Amino acid sequence: MSKETSKDNGKRSQITKRILLGVAIALVLVYIVFLFITTNFMGNNNIVTETAYNYKAYDIVESRCYVARDEEYLPASSNGVLVYDVSDGDKVTSDGVIATAYATQEDVAALQQAEELDRKIEYLESLNSVNTSANIGIDTINGQINDRLLSVMKSINAHDYSGISHEEEDLLTSILRKQILTGEQGNISDKIADLKNQRTAISVGSPTGTVKAGSAGYFVSKVDGYEKTFDIAKLDELTVDDIENASPAEINPDDYTGKIIKNVNWYLLCPVTADEATALSHADQTVKIRLPSAIDGEIPAKIIGVNAHADGERAVAIIQCNYMNDALSKLRRENVEIIVNEYEGLKISKAALHDDDVTYTTTDDKGNDTEHTERVQGVYVVYGVELVFKQVAIDYSGDDYIICNPAPKEGTLLNGSTVSLYDKVVVEGGDLFNGKIIS
Repeated sequence: MSKETSKDNGKRSQITKRILLGVAIALVLVYIVFLFITTNFMGNNNIVTETAYNYKAYDIVESRCYVARDEEYLPASSNGVLVYDVSDGDKVTSDGVIATAYATQEDVAALQQAEELDRKIEYLESLNSVNTSANIGIDTINGQINDRLLSVMKSINAHDYSGISHEEEDLLTSILRKQILTGEQGNISDKIADLKNQRTAISVGSPTGTVKAGSAGYFVSKVDGYEKTFDIAKLDELTVDDIENASPAEINPDDYTGKIIKNVNWYLLCPVTADEATALSHADQTVKIRLPSAIDGEIPAKIIGVNAHADGERAVAIIQCNYMNDALSKLRRENVEIIVNEYEGLKISKAALHDDDVTYTTTDDKGNDTEHTERVQGVYVVYGVELVFKQVAIDYSGDDYIICNPAPKEGTLLNGSTVSLYDKVVVEGGDLFNGKIIS
C-alpha cells in the first residue's frame, strides 16, 4: 500500500469519527431539550386530580340528653277492657275520647274482627269500581305500576322506610286493578258478598264507657315515671347535678291509661362541656337536631338557655322543640346531635392547597391603573392542556378536606376567579405553576 493511500484512509477515519461525535452530541442535545420540554411544558409529572363537587359539613355538639315535657297522667279505667281510639303522638282535645271500654276481651276480639272485615270490604269495593270506570285503561294502570314500583325502590335505596308500607300498598292496589281489568282476578263481587256475610254474622257488644283526655295536647299510651322529674317552669334553674341524679318515680304502669303532653313545646336537657356551652351560648339561636333512634333526618329546634355549672367546666343546654310524632312522643333518654353551623360548598382535599402569585389591577380616583401582585392560597385546576391557579375562599376546614365557597362575597377574590363545580383539581404532582402545559 502506498503512503498516499494510507494518508487518505487516515483522513477518512478522522472525518468519520468527527461526524459520529457530532451526531452523538446532537442526539444528547436533542434528548436534553426533549426532557426540558416534556418536563416543563408537555409532561404531566404524574399529576393526579379530583373533581370538585358539592358537599355539606357541620359543626356538631353531641350529648346524652333527657327529654322533658309538660305531662299529665291519665288514670286507668275500671270499666272493662280498653280499645284505644287514638295513636301515640296524635293530637287530642280536652274532651276527646282516648279509649273505649268493653265488658270482655271476647267483645274486643269481635270488634277487631269486624273492623278488619270492614276494611277489606271497603278496599275491594274501591277496586271493583275499576270495572265500571270508563276513564281508566290498561296503559294508565301500567304507568301507575311503574311509577309506584320506582317510588318503592327510591325509598329503599335512600333508606327511607317511614312511608314505605303506604307505597307498597299503593303498588299492590295497582297490580290488583290490572288483574281485574285483564280478567286474571276472579269475580270480585262474589268475594265482597262473602265478606259481608261474615261481617253480618259477627255480634259486637256495646261499649261500657269511654276515657277522655281531660286536657288538650298529644296522647301517649305508656308512662315511664319521669313525667314529673323535671319542672318545666324552672328549667332555667336546672343544673348538671340535676341531670346526673335524675331517676324515675316508683309507679305502676297498670294504674294509668297513658298520659297527655299538654304543651306543644318540649325540651332536650343536654349536659355539655364548657367549650360546647360557648358554641351554644346564643339564646334564641335556631339550630337543627338529629335524634337517630327516633327519626330520620333533622328537625328544627331553638336554644333557649345554657346553664353553667359552678365548676366552670360543665353546663346544661336547654333546647326547645315543637315537632311531634309517634316516636318523638316516647323519647326520654336519648343521644342527640345538635347542628350549630352548616356549611355547603365545594369539597376539596387539603393536599390540593398551594400558595401562588395572583396579579390584579386597581384604578384610583383619577382613572390611573396600578398592577399588583400578591401571594394567596389556592388550587391548580386542569383547563384543557394547561394548569390554571385559582384562589379559594375557605368556609370550613376538616381533618383532610376543606369546603370552598364557589361564590364568595365581593372583594374576597383578588382577581375574581375561584374554583367551580366539577373542576379537575390537582391533588398530586411536581413542579406546579400557573400556565404550565400538560399532556
